[in-house]
Formats: sequence, structure tokens, C-alpha cells
Amino acid sequence: MVLCAIAGWAQAQPANADPCTPQPQQWAAATPPSAVQPGKPEESRPPTPLPYQALSKRQKFNVFVQHTYSPYTLAGAAFDAGLAQATGSWHSYGGGMEGYGKRFGASLADSESGAFFGRFLFPVLLHEDPRYLRSASQDTMPRIGYALSRVLVTHDDRGNKRPNFSLILSVFASSGLGNTYYPREERGFGDTTVRAGGDLVSGAGMNVLREFWPDIKQKFKKHEPKRIQRLEESPRVSKIEQMVLGPTAPPPCPPPESHPSETTGNR
Repeated sequence: MVLCAIAGWAQAQPANADPCTPQPQQWAAATPPSAVQPGKPEESRPPTPLPYQALSKRQKFNVFVQHTYSPYTLAGAAFDAGLAQATGSWHSYGGGMEGYGKRFGASLADSESGAFFGRFLFPVLLHEDPRYLRSASQDTMPRIGYALSRVLVTHDDRGNKRPNFSLILSVFASSGLGNTYYPREERGFGDTTVRAGGDLVSGAGMNVLREFWPDIKQKFKKHEPKRIQRLEESPRVSKIEQMVLGPTAPPPCPPPESHPSETTGNR
């Protein structure tokens, strides 16, 4: 609910231009001066966006590796371990630093195994894209619905929609692997299913943040000092955002359509 409210607030501004449609400024940049304009108006078209670009096996492996050495992965595991100890979860691990260390190890193993299965192994075996591909819609509610549905729908390496088998299988594989190191009372089919369901719900919420993060940034940027704006444009800050949000990409735009002049001009 909180993420949906933030999404609505971020969207309460003029809609961003459709990323799959060339914009007037692109048209102006692509149109030559009148003295050198070609005679046929259909020949002076703006450049069309690049079509969907699939990831290679090596790139998918790099997606997993970037998650592995990210300091935010360690910070997230440390936070989860502290929260679990504060609430008495996994009480068989005990208390004190020893109990915290066991909880930290379990949380980190959950995160790393989920990334290995969901961002590398299954995407490679099933030829699916591990990235979150943002929606091309301009309306808030369709974008929220799109973001939530991405835990069940993804794209294959050709850019076609298909069930998100990689994510679904990865959460069950990671949750099942947890039975090898979780306390005995936390093991079993029921506990595994609950953990997998929780991971899917958490992933859906994270997708909403991934979808609207550019809008949220733009909203804050209007009121930020120029010094902060320059800092946000730093490659280091962009890398931190990628580590926190995970792999994302623009909408999968369709291939450029052929134009009559291209098919009939050489006859």
C-alpha cells in the first residue's frame, strides 16, 4: 500500500514521453535544415528506438556477480538478521553474537542462492531475461498492475512474453535449499512454501519501486540544489542505484516498422 501511494504521488506530474515513440525534440534533431532537406517528406524521419536487446550468458552471470559483491547485499542480510533476532525468529539459533552470526549466515545464503537461481542459472537454462523491463504505459494503475504481474510474466531472449518460470522456480529452489541450514522446526514443505510465497510478494513490491523510481527521482530533482543534481549524475551514484534496485531495463520496444518508401523505392 505504501509503495502504491508513492507511485501515485510520483506519477502526479505530466506523464513522461512514451519511450517507444520518437519525440518532437528527437524529430527536430533528426531533421536537416531546409536547404538540405530531401524532396520526399517520408525520407526525413527521426531515428527509431533500438529494439529489444537480449543478455548473453556472460551478461546474465555478471548480473549475478554484481549482486554477490554488492555491499547492499551484505547490509540487507545484516538488517534481516538483526530483525530476526529482535523478534525471536529462528530461536534455535540462540542469542548473542553467536545467534546473530547464524542468522546473518542464513539470511545471506537466502539472498545469494536466490540471486544465483533467479538471475543466472534458470534464466540461462530457460532462455529468459532476469531484468525488470519497465512498462511503456503512461498511466499509474496500469503500471502498478504491470509491475505486480512481473513476478509471473517475463520475456524470453527474443523479447516475447512468457511465464516467469525462472523467478518461480528460483524462489522454490532457494527456499528448498534453506532446509539444509534452517533450524529443524523451520523445515518442511509447509515452511518452504510460505518462504517461497513471501519471496514472490516481496519481489512484486520491489518491482513497483523499480517501475516508478525514475518518476520519483524526477519529482525530487525539481526541488534539489544543483550541487545535489550533479552528484546524482555521477556514475558512482548510478552504480549504487543499480545495486539497490537490481537489474532493470527500458521497455522492450518492438522492431522498427518498414515504410512504403523502403519497400517500393527500389522497384
